Parts: sequence; C-alpha cells; structure tokens
Amino acid sequence: MSSTPVVSIAHLTKRYKGFAAIDDVSFTIAKGEIVGFVGLNGAGKSTTINTMLGFLHATDGSVTIFDQLVKPQTAHKTHQQIGFASGDMSLFNNLTGKQYFRFIAGRFGIRDNTRLKQLSDLFEPDVNKKIGDLSRGNKQKIALIAAFMASPELVILDEPSSGLDPLMQQNFVDLIREETTRGTTIFMSSHYLTEVIDVCSRVVLIRGGKIVKDIPASELVTDGGKMVRLVSQSVVIPPRTAELVEKKKTDDGYELTFVYKAKPAQLQQWLSGVAGLIDVSITDHDLKAAFDDLYELETGEHA
Repeated sequence: MSSTPVVSIAHLTKRYKGFAAIDDVSFTIAKGEIVGFVGLNGAGKSTTINTMLGFLHATDGSVTIFDQLVKPQTAHKTHQQIGFASGDMSLFNNLTGKQYFRFIAGRFGIRDNTRLKQLSDLFEPDVNKKIGDLSRGNKQKIALIAAFMASPELVILDEPSSGLDPLMQQNFVDLIREETTRGTTIFMSSHYLTEVIDVCSRVVLIRGGKIVKDIPASELVTDGGKMVRLVSQSVVIPPRTAELVEKKKTDDGYELTFVYKAKPAQLQQWLSGVAGLIDVSITDHDLKAAFDDLYELETGEHA
C-alpha cells in the first residue's frame, strides 16, 4: 500500500453565517482502503463530501486528492479519476439510462462495454425510460453503475444504497467487496451501521460537524452492541455486562431482550449455557442508541 494518501483532508471547515456545518475535519485515506463515513442525519457527512469534491468552497482547511489540491475552479481535474454517486443525485432527467451511460462513456473515454454489462447484470436497471420517469431505486441503480463503470481509482459515495430494495442493497455490498479485491479506494458515507460493518475496514464517525472517532470497523461492532432476544422454557438472567431492555412471560415461555456490548465470542459462550433455549435472534443495536453509545464513549456524556 502506498505511503502517500489518496485523500488527505486537513482542518476542513465550512461555515454558513457563523454556523459550522463541518468544523476542523481532518483524516486521510490510503490507497485500497474502504472507509466508512458515518453519522446521524445532519452530522456533516454530505457537506464534507461536497467540499471534498469541490462542489462547495471551504471556509478553511484543505483537501488533497491524488496529490492535487482540490479547489472548485480546478476540481474537474481530479473528477476524471473519481467515481461519485449520492442518494439524491441529480441526473439528466430527459435522457434514458442508455443515453446517460453513453454520455458517461464519452466523458471518461470508455470504449469497452464489458464493465457496463457486468454492472447492468448486477443491478438490472430500467434503461429504456427517461431517468425523470424512474423510481428512486432505479435512479440509484443508474447512478451507481455510472460511478463504477469507468473502473476509477477512487470512488466517493454519499448514502449510496438509499432507495435500493434489500436484494439490490446486498448486490451493492457484493460490488464493494469485489472492488476491494481490485484495489479500489472507496470512501462511503452511510447511516446504516450494518452496511458499513459488512464492507469497511475503517470507520470515521462524525457528530455535529466534528470527527469524534476514527476506528477499525471491528471496534464499531463491539461498541455499537447487539440486540439479543431469546425465548426460554424458564427464567434466564441476562449476562452481567448486558443492558436489560425487556423481560416478560409469553405463551411459549419466558422472553428476554437485552443489549450486549462485550465481545461476540463471550455472547456465544453465554448462549451455549442457557438451559431450555427455544428461540434466539441477534440484530444490530438500534441505530440511534448505537450512535449514542459511541458518542458517550468518546465524550463521557449522553448524546
């Protein structure tokens, strides 16, 4: 992996009439990294990305991509090496999907349609209707295909799976995993913790325009915790480190729900000792609560 970062952001700030949408944001992205950029809505994810791409003027700080300082007036130079898609991306509504892909192919000098066919087979977009007449999910498919069809070195995605149905969300995850093997560098904002954990090796957490964590994705799994629901034939006492959510008597037995934040292996060991276990489900901790836990871990205060 190259020692020179593909992306270097230093003290990036964007203010609107005294309000800091992002405030002193700094991080780097190495070649081949898949970095998740996570935070609740309004945390500053899109403002950071739009400033990185030169769509917005920074109030202070700098963005360097491929050793080039990004400025709105010269951002087009780096855009030739970047794929980009967002959850609310503006496309050419009067073009059909086919016409839009031809436009992208011409812009990036793509003569071989092999990659376009692979991506189209994966997402199955409706390419014959005008983009303006498509559903949100179909528009998102077209935006994602356009972002990857030139096989760019760097892909920047802002809420990329927004609007996709569960099957297409899984196809998107499969695509990111494939890109990992190709050595593509990906920076992806999301408020879906599961999606980030599935594909990213590192997570940058933003809150109120400030970076509050920069951690391996594996730590996000532990810190965010798991929601465990089990039904047993007799009353079960939750693990000592668990946060009780609910316990009640049901027709099937006794139902216990708790949030577990220790290591998954310890949870597995505890479950193996539960007598009379009838059913168990383990899901991601509630999103808002998971972020609150992460923020509290950092600041010592409740979010």
